[in-house]
Amino acid sequence: MGVSNIGVKSESVLQKQFISLGFRVDGRTFSVENSAGERLKIRPKTCQLLLVLMENHQQILSKERLLSLVWPNVVVDEQVVFQSIKEIRQLFHPHDVIKTLPTQGYQWVAPVKSKANLNNISVKLTTAVVTACLLLGSITYLVLNDPQTRAELKSHAQAKLEGSVVILPTQNLIAGNDHDWVRLGFMDQLIQRLPSEPSFGVLQTDYVLEVINRAGLSLSSTSTKSPDVTGDVAAKGMFSDSEIQQIFTVSGAQLVVASRLMGTPHDYQLSYNLYWPQKTMQGAIFGTDTHVLLDEFSARIKRLVGSDVVLDSQGYHTDFYDEMMGRALELKLQGEYESAISLLQALVLQAPHNMTAHRVLIELLLSQAQFGQAESLLEKSIPIATSLGNHHELIRLRYLHALLAAMRQSFTLAVSRADEVIELAQQHRDWLYLAYSTDLKGHIAMKNTQFDTAHALYHEAKSYHQILRCPVGEATSWLNLAKLAKQRNAMERYNESLDNARYIAQTRALTSILNEINESEK
Repeated sequence: MGVSNIGVKSESVLQKQFISLGFRVDGRTFSVENSAGERLKIRPKTCQLLLVLMENHQQILSKERLLSLVWPNVVVDEQVVFQSIKEIRQLFHPHDVIKTLPTQGYQWVAPVKSKANLNNISVKLTTAVVTACLLLGSITYLVLNDPQTRAELKSHAQAKLEGSVVILPTQNLIAGNDHDWVRLGFMDQLIQRLPSEPSFGVLQTDYVLEVINRAGLSLSSTSTKSPDVTGDVAAKGMFSDSEIQQIFTVSGAQLVVASRLMGTPHDYQLSYNLYWPQKTMQGAIFGTDTHVLLDEFSARIKRLVGSDVVLDSQGYHTDFYDEMMGRALELKLQGEYESAISLLQALVLQAPHNMTAHRVLIELLLSQAQFGQAESLLEKSIPIATSLGNHHELIRLRYLHALLAAMRQSFTLAVSRADEVIELAQQHRDWLYLAYSTDLKGHIAMKNTQFDTAHALYHEAKSYHQILRCPVGEATSWLNLAKLAKQRNAMERYNESLDNARYIAQTRALTSILNEINESEK
């Protein structure tokens, strides 16, 4: 057998899943699970190499071919191939899965089944399920128009909500991996269906993940699922009461929404818990289509918060439907920035219109001071977001563009870009990025010793955070005002602002803010 010259695109394997010796390798998430369902630790590039080998099992792939597929357009030493092969062998030990052929390359020798092969086994079963589900098409209509349900919603309705709404990741209890997108995708679609209004704001997906992290809860635990949904599991909420309370504490939310998807394809049940500071409400929606469930669920929540805004369902974006996106965010929250960057770089190549992936990658590049790469990606991403009409991500990308200018000490350019962000954010009532952009202008004003301007800007930013009732934002605003007062030698105002920041941080268990306050007092 000679060295393979196959023209496989490495992107193709990112949509596939392989099973070998009981191990499941998923190209969508760059993850490996053993036969017990435990996720094993593997670097994204090593996983990509593994996927390429499994895609071409029984073929010999040269080192040069592997380098071109896994590290395209990057100059790397061939040692990276040796290291990845070593890690794969350790992962599959004691099985002999890779054969080395001197001067030729490497060959995957263990048996492999792809996702497509596995699907063939269940075609008859799937057909039977779909046929049966055709008889259930009227269930959604009957349940959604039930007078008792309408009355229950009306009794819980509030005149107007003030503060922020937190939509938590949806727990997926449907067997198999076809619904892995539900965890963040369902949550993100629901958030997009609930626009912010003058009196309240709906926290966006990645900010909610930060809230979960801030509350000391594990993002990965929200994906727990089981094919056997017992009465016990169905009766429990996705989060415990104490965990929900902690989310209230650190977020300033006035409404927290938790949900769970159960059933089988075309026979879904969406159960949900709605939490206010002093009361809770439960409900369920049945249907044959996830989009119908989302539309009805968002309609119920809109009635509860007093929103009359109707959005065009064609305008929703699906950046969080890819489980790889969720994995990258987990890595980011865990501080594994290099792995997150590798994963997002692969995702951006695979899905060039996933603007959330673009933006999170740019955030990480900026955090690692990789300004050149960040700028290059920004110059590509902003026109794409504009052409897609994705104002949500366009606001964030333009803010990062302003931030990049500030980090490079180009303050005039940074202020000009921040003003563009503010104008766009005002149009779409994006209170969070109104606050961020105004804060940025405040920092620049203080840097330029324009103290009165900085004082006014910090107070303006605080007012936007107060619309969301965000304790982190409000405490940070007070801390900014304290730093400004200290620079002006206004010690009475400094102590007052610092006390306000400390009070919020202590009552809301904001450890990072408390640490920053302690540092500022040294």
